[in-house]
Amino acid sequence: MRHWWLDYCGGCGSSIASNPHVAPDNLINQAYADHDTGRGLRGFAFSRIGGTEHGSLDASNFALGPWSERRNTLAFTGDTYSTWETLAYEVRFTAGEAAAGLTNVTHDLGGFHGGHLADDMYARWMQFGTFQPVDRMHSDHGDRLPWDYPGAAQAGAQKFLRLREALVPYTYTMARQASQNGLPIVRPMYLEFPSQEAAYSANGEYLYGDNLLVAPIVTPSGSVSVWVPPGSWTDYFTGTTYTGPATVTMSAPLSRMPVLVRAGGLVPTRTDYVHSQKDSVAGKFTVAVAAGADGAFSLYADDGSSSAASTTTPLSWADGTRTFTVGA
Repeated sequence: MRHWWLDYCGGCGSSIASNPHVAPDNLINQAYADHDTGRGLRGFAFSRIGGTEHGSLDASNFALGPWSERRNTLAFTGDTYSTWETLAYEVRFTAGEAAAGLTNVTHDLGGFHGGHLADDMYARWMQFGTFQPVDRMHSDHGDRLPWDYPGAAQAGAQKFLRLREALVPYTYTMARQASQNGLPIVRPMYLEFPSQEAAYSANGEYLYGDNLLVAPIVTPSGSVSVWVPPGSWTDYFTGTTYTGPATVTMSAPLSRMPVLVRAGGLVPTRTDYVHSQKDSVAGKFTVAVAAGADGAFSLYADDGSSSAASTTTPLSWADGTRTFTVGA
């Protein structure tokens, strides 16, 4: 991965911005972005969220905090703690920040502070990361890899890391959409269903792109209350169909989590992904389709570092005739 990492610069010592309403970190991130853009690459920087408000000339100006980092910053939430409460908070946080304009928020999966996790907590954190803008494990001790948690937790973590890789065509298309029109990859429920009062309190779940509803399990109970929006929604892992609006308690072992596909939703995955950058072009795809409505998806791909060479492939589903069509 190619990026600049500005870790809690806090004004970088004596650095200040001449405009009191602009934080020094933002100017530095802009310089990083311009540097890469000048090389024909996508310019962005990786920064601790809210770091721009430290060391500024006007610390009381809220615009100097995370709200002014939207332009070039992929933000991470810093040195968090390894607790169920933190995991639950991060589920709410990503969607909330996305609605405010920060569309690429990432977390230290498993928490930065804290040693070896309980198996169920580790597995649930890894599931959560699969359906985030950035899937990133990080800590002050390094105990966050699947083989550190042998047994069911390891099997579950490996399954979801592989799923994350398989979902790249879907996620990449949603990332492109976010960069073009600002509609975030992770979306709070009220953004999609503003007329539904229940959507405003359903903050333990979110939409991942156009077609997936994700409700991470954030307690050792192994279950979560899920508000199912209007229409038909099908469980990605079990095939169970739910009709909303309704509130349902969903349970799942460490090998699964609640992920629902909207009726007519298309979810492309790559089935021959490779691990080297040189051979990263996928040639085989599987598309999961949830029946119950017509649907369409415009699959996007490019060279991985710029948008100079790109393609879009229309996929469509006609529910009445059960016909799936792949366009040119």
